[in-house]
Amino acid sequence: MNGFMDTVLDRPWTMETFLAWEDRQGGKYEFDGRDPVPRTGGSVAHQDIVFNLRGLLGRLLAEQPFRAIHETRLRAGTRIRYPDVVVCPSPLDQTTRTLIDAVVIFEVLSDDTATTDRVNKLIDYAAVPSLRSYVLLEQTAVGATLFRREPGGAWIASAHTDGALMLPGLDLMLPLADLYQGLTFAA
Repeated sequence: MNGFMDTVLDRPWTMETFLAWEDRQGGKYEFDGRDPVPRTGGSVAHQDIVFNLRGLLGRLLAEQPFRAIHETRLRAGTRIRYPDVVVCPSPLDQTTRTLIDAVVIFEVLSDDTATTDRVNKLIDYAAVPSLRSYVLLEQTAVGATLFRREPGGAWIASAHTDGALMLPGLDLMLPLADLYQGLTFAA
């Protein structure tokens, strides 16, 4: 965490202070509304799922006014997060470093981030008004939890272990088998 431990603030962190600080760091940090939180690396399975997802979304969104972006920071209310993959309205300025809009957000679960992804990030991402779907992808088995935002703001969850996900806000089907292509799991 070079630079992190050396930085001492005599006042609370603000969004602007965090963004200016993080732009100077060698690694990536999220902002929990109070403090920087270092990001950790993922497993090979995590990277394969993100790669498959990003490629599939790139093809499926080619004729739509959206684009899929991975590992780019997103402002969610008073917090900064780095979702694994975000689908946002297009076009975007190529110099954009912080997204403020998202239609769908994807996170690949791991043992050390599952609670944060299922609870804290769901709450954080609810602060993004344009968000229609939040998808949690398992990395130890084929599986997804789709959180769909209802018109009144409530989230409805559905679990999926085969078939395809219908993504509200995009009106496209995302085949689960394609996301897990090349991965094998114990029976």
